[in-house]
Amino acid sequence: MKPSARIAAALGLAAAAMTPSPALAADPVLHAHALPALRAEAELMDVAAPAPNQTWIVGYQALKPGYPGNPVVHRWNGHRWAGFTIPNFSSRGVLRSVSATADGVWIGGAKDGAAYVAQYVNGAFTQVAAPAGLRSAAPEQTSAGVWLPGDPRTGVIWRREGTAWAPYAMPMQKVLAVRARGGEAWAVGDDDSAPAVARFTGTTWENVPYPTPFSEGAILEDVLPRTADDVWVVGTNYTRGEPRPTEPLLHRYDGATWTPVPLPPEVVGLSSIVRDDAGTVWISGLALAPDWEAQPRPVVIGTSPDSIAWTVLEVPGAGEGGVHHEGWDTLAVEAGTSRLWVLADTRPGGPVLTTS
Repeated sequence: MKPSARIAAALGLAAAAMTPSPALAADPVLHAHALPALRAEAELMDVAAPAPNQTWIVGYQALKPGYPGNPVVHRWNGHRWAGFTIPNFSSRGVLRSVSATADGVWIGGAKDGAAYVAQYVNGAFTQVAAPAGLRSAAPEQTSAGVWLPGDPRTGVIWRREGTAWAPYAMPMQKVLAVRARGGEAWAVGDDDSAPAVARFTGTTWENVPYPTPFSEGAILEDVLPRTADDVWVVGTNYTRGEPRPTEPLLHRYDGATWTPVPLPPEVVGLSSIVRDDAGTVWISGLALAPDWEAQPRPVVIGTSPDSIAWTVLEVPGAGEGGVHHEGWDTLAVEAGTSRLWVLADTRPGGPVLTTS
């Protein structure tokens, strides 16, 4: 899901203790991966990898700064990038989301002030009518159905049922991610600047109380239902104070209690969480550079869920620093493998795609 960006800047931060993080066995190494030819003002907003040699990216390539438009959707087939035509989409639209599993691929965004949704069918995208009044779309393809969060503060999420969208009440204002394990779905976001979690019971969404951190605002950006009694959530707490303006949120839920998970001390914010085929949990986010005057850099951290021992993977080609975009999916695991794909927005270089 792709709401407006919130940049986690770290000018004037006090130096953080940079203790080495224990490494996983056979750590992967991230390598820069060539992007398709894009204009200089391009911005990439989402990545998905639903099958081997099938990696999707979406975004836009503006003609000049400050004028987003000219949406793009590309797929890597293991050898080259292929671009796709987006039906009934004007150059002033923006694609913000691609969600893909073995069951299908969906893209979403906004066109002329209204939500745009399309589904990949028989080698091409087909537009699917969005619910009336929805201004932007970020469909989520999951094992518990295709979900479409409503506009912020509406308290509604839509589910694809047959050829129509059915509304469901949500116990939160803004939904940033929906993930599922089997038929059970989980959603995270915020409710009046407080982090929020909800679980789909099969008929309704119910609130799962989450410990609100002391802050001026916090949000959960992704969720991983690893097992029936082990659900992970990640996000960012906007402290707006010294020595750091942000701090990461990472908790595990066992069905009754939320337990915080200790993190490497240099990490200042988390955005996306995935699990690879070997069971390792990977999280993308920002970390402080060794030089305290430097901007936060994009990183990926990984651990075995059974014994927390983080390894930190550096994202190559990150330029002077990383940018935190609230709710963007910046991390994917290529299904059927343990290969990571990482999409980072960097300052001043723009989008960077890396893979293990």
